[in-house]
Amino acid sequence: MNAAELKSNSIKKILLRIYMFPILSKEQVNVYQKHVRDVEWDAIKPHIRKGTFIDVGYGAGYSMQKANTEFGCEVYGIDPAAQPLDWGITDYSFEVGGKYVKQAFSENIPFDSKMFDTVYSSHVLEHVSDELKSLREMERIMKDDGVLIIGMPTAAMATINWITAILFTTHIRFVNFFLSPFISSAKVSFRELFIPGSHSHHTGKTVLYDLRYYQISNWQRILEQVFEVEKVVLPALYPYPDYIQWFKMRHCKSYSSSVFFVCRKK
Repeated sequence: MNAAELKSNSIKKILLRIYMFPILSKEQVNVYQKHVRDVEWDAIKPHIRKGTFIDVGYGAGYSMQKANTEFGCEVYGIDPAAQPLDWGITDYSFEVGGKYVKQAFSENIPFDSKMFDTVYSSHVLEHVSDELKSLREMERIMKDDGVLIIGMPTAAMATINWITAILFTTHIRFVNFFLSPFISSAKVSFRELFIPGSHSHHTGKTVLYDLRYYQISNWQRILEQVFEVEKVVLPALYPYPDYIQWFKMRHCKSYSSSVFFVCRKK
């Protein structure tokens, strides 16, 4: 490789670092994500009931682990992505498709009615195709004296996401915008340069949709069509974990990046 090629490669590396600078590594994201989930769990765990526990949208199974180790719950989970559990259970029945863990959507939960003491779901409802059908399924599988603990992002989180996008990813969208005529995977509309898409991934929706729809009062209105809301929990205000943390997590009385509702059957 000659001097010109070395210089060219060095320039490319520098440009790539500039392009990717705000995006954290998977390991860093996991550290921040775990911190967030721990704070959220600590905020709602006084409401966990011992007995049977299901995580609707279990992700890596972290909440299932918490319920099992801290409360001795018999834990179950469903997730449409059918990911293997990321914690140290080797029992075959905890493999996807076994007795306890199944691939399924929240609109059609493959477990018996009135089976669970605690139905838990975190950051799932904003992504489902049918909110009311999902909630009715959660109500169906919950025991008459059971509890639903369900968490969603708030309008505060949508605001933080928008500011984060402006601060850290505007340059990425501008580069992709100018490259989009040549690279189809880099397609970015002019609107997206300044108004990012919705976190819920609804077609054609933007962060403006999130600012309105993620209002705590709106989530409560939706839940109250199926459940009785007993308590509203605001764990903490925190930055988006995938990017440079531009402020420290803080506990506020009125604002939180997520909201959890503790619900009973009507």
